[in-house]
Amino acid sequence: MRTVLALLLVAGCKPGVTAADELCAKAAAIYDRCESHGSNTAQQWELVIDRWRGLCRAALTGQTKQLLPDGLAIWSDMADDVRAGLKLKAECTAAATTCEQYAACDK
Repeated sequence: MRTVLALLLVAGCKPGVTAADELCAKAAAIYDRCESHGSNTAQQWELVIDRWRGLCRAALTGQTKQLLPDGLAIWSDMADDVRAGLKLKAECTAAATTCEQYAACDK
């Protein structure tokens, strides 16, 4: 019985994927769905999403090694209270399942 339980737990784990990674992936997905892509090309929009995902991870973990130079510059220019707000926004948007819930995270 213990062996079966251990196998189920191991099978359910995603190696190298942290809780922050999962939360930021959810936040980025709802951002992608609910925000206007404007005049961005598909490639430009992917960079926007990737930047948001990286800033989200930085806000949750304090780590910045995943940030590209422009994202690192944005992070470096942020005041501590802005970083804290980014963390709250990331947590709120990750929990959102509709664009209405997503929009409520700005209030």
